[in-house]
Amino acid sequence: MPSELSPRGDVEITAMPLCINCNEPLTTGNHFCRHCGSAQVTQNADEITDRWNAVRQLLLFFLIDAVICCLVSFIPVFHALSWSIAVDILFASVSVIFFVLNWSRFRSLLVWNNFSFARLAGYCAIAVVSSVVVGIFIDWLNHSLFSKHFSYYTFYQPHKYGKELAIFFIAVMPALFEELGYRGFLLGKLMLVTERKQAIFISAFMFAIMHRSFLSLCWLIPFGLWQANIRVKQNTIWYGVCTHFCFNFTVVATEIWQVGHHH
Repeated sequence: MPSELSPRGDVEITAMPLCINCNEPLTTGNHFCRHCGSAQVTQNADEITDRWNAVRQLLLFFLIDAVICCLVSFIPVFHALSWSIAVDILFASVSVIFFVLNWSRFRSLLVWNNFSFARLAGYCAIAVVSSVVVGIFIDWLNHSLFSKHFSYYTFYQPHKYGKELAIFFIAVMPALFEELGYRGFLLGKLMLVTERKQAIFISAFMFAIMHRSFLSLCWLIPFGLWQANIRVKQNTIWYGVCTHFCFNFTVVATEIWQVGHHH
């Protein structure tokens, strides 16, 4: 990167990189110019290949999840508990497979360096409070628009181990495998092909629409943004796994309590 001396000649000033199209200054690390929108194409053939491979893997990952979501939404047989469990295992397997295929690049995300209990407690407290607020808001919204109460727990309630199944499939599995897939693999790949902020927004939107609920977008997108920012800031998925678990566990625990209280 070019540099020059200050007018006094005693301090070296590093020049900002310039856009290859309009010659305007760029923020270091940007892949696109904020003035003209031109892509800052690297001449490194290996980087170009990595980016195209990343795009192909992202599309395949998203397509597989989208197909599974469509099957669950439109084919009634998948609404049975046994099929629902099979689908959850399939979702988890897809996340694991894509993460493992990129093991050398993303394995560092499974390391919990500089662990801070205070930081974890703070994140989890925010997740619990947010879950309660979102639950109250969504419950009011459902009553206002549809005059009904929606509960995830009622799907598992009739079964012998309904509470345990609800906690495992609503809180534990999404916390582990959605974080592995969406904040581990997907966000990591997006940051190879676009700027960090754009990658965070795109990953949050993709995460939200995969939950197949239009009304829930109002909180799923902010939640996805928060989780992605935690992952990028802390360079590990484990804070996100814990906050995701706390958020979802609060939802299902509240619903279990409400069912017991009404009875």
